[in-house]
Amino acid sequence: MLKTTKKLINEQEVIWILKEIVEKSYEEIKDEEVLLCLECADVDLEIATSNHFEFQEAIKKNFELDKFGEILDYDGYRQLMYELYDYFIELHISSGFFDFFPEGEYEVEGEMILSDSDIIAPKGKFYAPFEHALLNNKS
Repeated sequence: MLKTTKKLINEQEVIWILKEIVEKSYEEIKDEEVLLCLECADVDLEIATSNHFEFQEAIKKNFELDKFGEILDYDGYRQLMYELYDYFIELHISSGFFDFFPEGEYEVEGEMILSDSDIIAPKGKFYAPFEHALLNNKS
């Protein structure tokens, strides 16, 4: 269930599309040693959906459109995208495709290091949210 101010007439369709985007994102980077900062726009709903026709059409079903097919309530659209972003981040964390490293202290190679951001990485690549904290290099 989405927590949005606007009641979506096609909530399950939007959820399904967002889950599909998360899975596709994982498939694209699953073999990479990449860390994604959740506060740094590494995982960004606007970027992920800007050219995603199916998502854009699903969102438009919830708004009145002008004669060119553009959403009239731009502020309502911005609010919805902001609220969907929170769900998009949660999908990444709960998907099972990514390891989640919340901000905090981590021991890496015997040294305590502070991460000031929430980080995700493809499952099983890192033991802490730092480039040199690769699982295959763990001492």
